[in-house]
Amino acid sequence: MTSRPPVISVNSLVQIADYAPGATYGPRWLPNFELLWILHGSALWRTEVYDDLGVLRATVEHELRPGTVALAKRGNRDAYIWDCDRGSRHAYVHFQIEDFGQLGDPASWPWVRSMSDPGVLEELCSYLLDSPTQDRGHNDRLVAAMLEVFVSAPVGPSHDEMPDAVRRLVDHVATVWARGGPRIVAVSQLAAAANLSAGHLHRLFREQYGCGPAYALDLIRLARAATALQRTNATIGEIASGCGYSNPYHFSRRFSQAYGDPPGTFRRRRQLSDPLAPVREAGLLPMARRLLEATRDG
Repeated sequence: MTSRPPVISVNSLVQIADYAPGATYGPRWLPNFELLWILHGSALWRTEVYDDLGVLRATVEHELRPGTVALAKRGNRDAYIWDCDRGSRHAYVHFQIEDFGQLGDPASWPWVRSMSDPGVLEELCSYLLDSPTQDRGHNDRLVAAMLEVFVSAPVGPSHDEMPDAVRRLVDHVATVWARGGPRIVAVSQLAAAANLSAGHLHRLFREQYGCGPAYALDLIRLARAATALQRTNATIGEIASGCGYSNPYHFSRRFSQAYGDPPGTFRRRRQLSDPLAPVREAGLLPMARRLLEATRDG
């Protein structure tokens, strides 16, 4: 982190925008800075980068999805092509920077970051959305903190982007789970969504995560159950059903294998443990965040 924080002035409270499937926005010139994060859907974000003399220096493209935060920079021109298959929603806040502190040249700043790297970025996004206030100074300080984290926090090695085939698979599963809740998705469907053969898909998952795709999705469903065990009064049977397990005994056995304790013991003894530990250890955290967000949306 920097020793002298930036000083900013927000133009308004955090806003929400919705787009129909296939909608476009822009091109627009950016008179200030903007932080935005995707809540539903996705977007292809294209930016024309200009220097201080107004000369076009580059055109960059990024794919924005839930779990990513983007920083649009003053003086550039950008445009969006929104998800063609479903509606999209994003949150955004515009701001002026009165003092850059020690953040350096905006040209060296990242364009896109994962909310989970660092995790505090996700917390700041959630707080700005869930706890609106009319106190302009308070909002200025929050967005300044968000900008400083976005620009300065080190990038961890454990949050690599998902391979394209895995991302396609995750998008398909997110749609299925958003409509009908977490459940088993046939490997044939997963392979078709990834545009790979079943054998190739298994090899990819083994190489990337050390497990097959069905097991990876099972761990994510179990992570949802672990959170429910810690944070709700629902019965174990209700939690099992809500996470797609029709047989509570099968659920208990699978949970014990992943967490080392049966659900009841986990609930009594592990209130302070990390419910995402198994998916984190398997390198599945970006996938888990995307799919768990889909189940919350659904």
